Amino acid sequence: MENYLITKDTVAILKKDKQTIIYDVENYRVINKNIKTVLNLNCNFYGSTLIGRKKSAENILDIKYKVPIVLDEASDITLLQLSSLRKDETILLVLNKIVSYHEVFDKLVIKCINNQEFEVNISKNCFEKLLLNSFKLNNVLKWRKSVNLL
Repeated sequence: MENYLITKDTVAILKKDKQTIIYDVENYRVINKNIKTVLNLNCNFYGSTLIGRKKSAENILDIKYKVPIVLDEASDITLLQLSSLRKDETILLVLNKIVSYHEVFDKLVIKCINNQEFEVNISKNCFEKLLLNSFKLNNVLKWRKSVNLL
């Protein structure tokens, strides 16, 4: 499959070398495209660009690294970027698909709604900061839509 639409059923997106693996609630797909290409195609579908989504989040949160990506507000699709997209292996999780997380030795195990677990090299404190930034970004965007600024 060449293209893939990230939807409300998407749980996680993994980058393995030059392939992108998309986990949905019930299955997964391997796409022979770079993760940035897949994300940009999806951002375009939802009305923006990957760079536009990231720049907006950077400005709102005043951060530059591991910026959450609000792919589609209407479908409530916010991606937590657990490491740089430039790395050979990285993972993005859909915020509202995370059920729990716990530390196992020096790793963090994150459980999603489909009982899929992802073991990542990130501290609990760092992960909680990513969660907080994602919630903050979503709240600011929802507030801006609800306020009549004119």
